[in-house]
Amino acid sequence: MLALAPLGQTTFAETSALLVDHAGAESNTCVGLARLGFHTAWVSRLGADAAGDRIVRAISGEGVDVRWVERDARRPTGLMLKDPGGVRYYRSDSAASVMGPAILDAVPVADARAVLVTGVTALIGVHPHAAGLVLLQRARGLRIVDPNLRSGLWGSERRAALVRPFVEHCDLLLAGFGELAEILEAGRGRQAGEAETIAGAEEFAAAESLARNAAALGPREVVVRGSARIGVLAEGRWSETEIRRGDAVDPIGAGDAFNAGYIAVRLRGGAIDRALAAGVQCGAAVTRAISDTAAFPRELD
Repeated sequence: MLALAPLGQTTFAETSALLVDHAGAESNTCVGLARLGFHTAWVSRLGADAAGDRIVRAISGEGVDVRWVERDARRPTGLMLKDPGGVRYYRSDSAASVMGPAILDAVPVADARAVLVTGVTALIGVHPHAAGLVLLQRARGLRIVDPNLRSGLWGSERRAALVRPFVEHCDLLLAGFGELAEILEAGRGRQAGEAETIAGAEEFAAAESLARNAAALGPREVVVRGSARIGVLAEGRWSETEIRRGDAVDPIGAGDAFNAGYIAVRLRGGAIDRALAAGVQCGAAVTRAISDTAAFPRELD
């Protein structure tokens, strides 16, 4: 998406200057991994408009392969407005909202070491939802999913039910505490809102139990992100670490940056504790700028 945010400590209603940037869960992670030395490719659809031109130029400039990004002459590039009070999406009838499985036909998915899809793809339209599932089904490398449950999108009212099949088809699950609780509760036929209440009340104490229940759906490795701790279930063992953040200018994009750091270490055969440290470093780094990716590091500590 094109991302617009007011500059300085102000709101859209008050600002006279905007940061013009790009954003999106999968593309953010691709940029992060490219900065850490990986060959990444982003598959999506953009409008044949100035916003799409800007995004292609910016992402390809980061070293991300964009050869499989389609351009739509009829539908616009999606838009996200970032305001201190929250995020607003404008993605209905965008170019990406009609991205179906056919977009993958020319992509050598089976040759990739890893593939990533998030719940945002599942929630922007029925066709992208189908494309996300096909990506996971065709993959032969590591299949990675971040639920990224979001409000204000086509499928947000059924978000847990729509994203759950992605979870069932992945090897590595990277999820927020509340997201994981919501998906598991929805699988028991309960309302989505109940899980968020549980997450807020119990904080991180139930994280290991959530991870083990999620692993029963299929993932071999489950990362659970909380507000102050992150836990990982891998090979039957549970481990946790604290999150230490400095002053955040903008927390949006921190989860995608964490994912990139964690994935980078794991793909290189690194241990869980090293992957967690890398993820925390990258997540903290991007919060120091308004952009989702501008402050992502080019090397790990």
